[in-house]
Amino acid sequence: MSDASLTLPIEGMSCATCALRVERALRAVPGVHQVQVNLATDSAAVEAAPSVAAGTLQRAVEQAGYAVPREQVALAIDGMSCASCVGRVEKALAAVPGVVEASVNLATAQATVTR
Repeated sequence: MSDASLTLPIEGMSCATCALRVERALRAVPGVHQVQVNLATDSAAVEAAPSVAAGTLQRAVEQAGYAVPREQVALAIDGMSCASCVGRVEKALAAVPGVVEASVNLATAQATVTR
């Protein structure tokens, strides 16, 4: 199985030492194979096993003293008829690289995705 690639925005880095701290924190996450932190773009490019969740990477950055800004997106979902459908849609959305959290509401036929 091939690695998943993810680029995380990083807030709070001000120098090369900051970038090094973020890089070390991300490299310490089990399943992470390659990390490249770019101070100029305030981002980190991560190559990791598909099993490594974006939320795990985000927590590593936060524990190092920096932040990963979150964005929420609302999606309209048609065709759901039961709780099982909700579970399948949530699972599929959560598996998308970069998604930290996904929740689906059957009554409103809407999903909220945090990335």
